[in-house]
Amino acid sequence: MPQRTEVAPPVRPATSEPAAKPGPRRTKIGGRSARRVLMTVLAAILFSAAVIATLVYIVNSGAYQSTDDAFIDGHIVPVSAKVAGRVQSVYIRDNQTVTRGQTVVELDPRDFVAATRQKMAAMQSSEAQAAAARAAVQQAIAHVKTEQATVESDQATATADAAQNDKAQSDLQRYQDLYKTRVVAPQDLDQYRAAAKSAKATLDAANKKVSSDEALVNEARAEVEAYQGLVESVTAQIHEADANLSTAKLNQSYADIVTPEDGWVTQKSVEPGEYVQAGQTMFALVPQNVWVTANFKEDQIRRMRPGQEVEIEIDALHGKKFRGHVDSIQAGSGARFSLLPPQNATGNYVKVVQRVPVKILFDEPINSESDLPLGPGESVVPTVRVSSVDYSPVAVGIATVVIIVGVAFIMRRGLGSKRSASGMKD
Repeated sequence: MPQRTEVAPPVRPATSEPAAKPGPRRTKIGGRSARRVLMTVLAAILFSAAVIATLVYIVNSGAYQSTDDAFIDGHIVPVSAKVAGRVQSVYIRDNQTVTRGQTVVELDPRDFVAATRQKMAAMQSSEAQAAAARAAVQQAIAHVKTEQATVESDQATATADAAQNDKAQSDLQRYQDLYKTRVVAPQDLDQYRAAAKSAKATLDAANKKVSSDEALVNEARAEVEAYQGLVESVTAQIHEADANLSTAKLNQSYADIVTPEDGWVTQKSVEPGEYVQAGQTMFALVPQNVWVTANFKEDQIRRMRPGQEVEIEIDALHGKKFRGHVDSIQAGSGARFSLLPPQNATGNYVKVVQRVPVKILFDEPINSESDLPLGPGESVVPTVRVSSVDYSPVAVGIATVVIIVGVAFIMRRGLGSKRSASGMKD
């Protein structure tokens, strides 16, 4: 049986140097632990900040309502010609700033000047006719007075003739009685009978003369009334001529087209030499007074009321903010007042959150503070403060508990990982 030979293990040569120490490995493990602690603290801080930011967002979301479906709005005034004519001069440029009462376009005034002169001549002619009619009235009144004097004179004569007739008739009656008693001769009776007839004829003639004079008086009065009617007719013509003259002067003044208020010239479409019609729009004027029309969702306006504060952020000014307030809320959604309102009485109806226009006014003039003109259609972001920010104790307590629990959990996980790393090192 073969014998087994044992081989001795190799013997390390003796050296005076000590064994190598694991110094560099400890330094590496210690650096990792410091970074882990730093990351754990950073995670705890970020978690706390996230909880606080969430609480602030939840509270502010109930106190503020905002929308990006909002635009600057304002009146757009179309400036048009009031009379037809050829454009003689244009004194404006595109996007130019103009002031109230400034002459911007001038029409050829020669036609209007000629019309004014014609109406002035018609006015003067009517005034001359009125003066002649008034003079005729005065002459007719004088004629009436003359005829009345003649009537009075003839009436006096008729009264005297009546007295003579009464005397003659009395004498005739007396002589007739005397003739019956044969006191007077027949010749005397015939003489008194003739005298009585003559007096009666004279009286009848005087009465007829009075009647004729009275007829002349009535005729003269009718002439007065006729001339007075002519005066009234000519006076009406004067009023008509005066109205025509005023219209002609107005048309002449309309040759100079002026701006109704301050603003910017937009969509200019008039040039010298062009013939414009009455009512033809030559350019649009955008006034400096603007506001905001914000289309909020219908579930955002529950606590929105006129007078509430608004912060308005304007995109064209790189987010510059202005103060404003809610002016009014439209009674109805914007879709209902559109050109084609939706018809929801169908079988495939899908509910859509509607938008309600809210008018917001600026508390300060924005166009006076900015070199860039702000007009209708530019985008803004309004934020309405519908209530005061209220941090309730319950919400603060819950947030505090969440922060404490979260931080404790994060620290425990981080420190537990550190201790595990230390145990592995040992």
